[in-house]
Amino acid sequence: MERVRRLATAGVTVTLALGAGHYMEASAQRARDDLRPTHVIPVSAEIPAAETAQTAESPAPKLPQGSPTAGSDTEAACLTGLTLAAEPAAMLALTITAPCRADERVVLRHGGLAVTGRLSSAGHLSTHLPALDTQGRVAVLFADGSQAEAAQPIPEAAAVHRFGVQWLGAHGIEVHAFNGPVQHGGPGHVSAVDPGRTSGRGGFLSLLGEAEVPLPMLAEIYTFPIADPRATVQLEAEVRASTCGRALLAEVVESVGGRTSVTELTLDMPACDGVGGHIVLKNLPRDLNMAASR
Repeated sequence: MERVRRLATAGVTVTLALGAGHYMEASAQRARDDLRPTHVIPVSAEIPAAETAQTAESPAPKLPQGSPTAGSDTEAACLTGLTLAAEPAAMLALTITAPCRADERVVLRHGGLAVTGRLSSAGHLSTHLPALDTQGRVAVLFADGSQAEAAQPIPEAAAVHRFGVQWLGAHGIEVHAFNGPVQHGGPGHVSAVDPGRTSGRGGFLSLLGEAEVPLPMLAEIYTFPIADPRATVQLEAEVRASTCGRALLAEVVESVGGRTSVTELTLDMPACDGVGGHIVLKNLPRDLNMAASR
């Protein structure tokens, strides 16, 4: 049964990004859920094309003075590693090994996408990213500003259509996809509640980013066959007490045939008497127009 939602009103501002724009870490340090954001400074999240090395390790931390043998052993134990592997459905399997970076917050960047992760107590992280381009270049940014880089070509990325949204903070914008003429909650409705599977028929949703870190950077990316005429995608934002009466800042990420574009999106949320309603953007990704609020 389709969920009942009461009407709310809001304004939408959409501007085309000149490059793969992302929230700068410096701007993120000033952002909090209890403040009304005023602007976003986009910076490129792409790895420069001139850098062709398959992997690059971050600099080792400074070591205490000691015997050369002990120092060499400690340095080797603290090396950071990043490995990538190709998986079905044009997915990238990513593994980080950083024994001296226990529980550290990291930022994973790929093809215009930027999401947070968190290393385990042993300095390990394994996760998946949807390949947004065929080069499969990934960078991992650590807390001290160093980064590790790797590349894994994914030719299959040219055969899928990916569409989604990324944002900074605990509450953002949801992706809802419909395979055919279906309603909310019905068969064929893909969302965070039922994201589908990479091995299943039709599309699936990737829920990306670690929310339980300071200044989380999160994303939802929907993947479907590039020639599928049945798939429709819409974005929704719930009007919450923490978001009413303020602007939600996000970026729409789209990849078609292995070519990625990023579009900045600002949602002016309704006043707080609209809490419980949802803002709905339909006719996506062809248009970024506000079609309805419910």
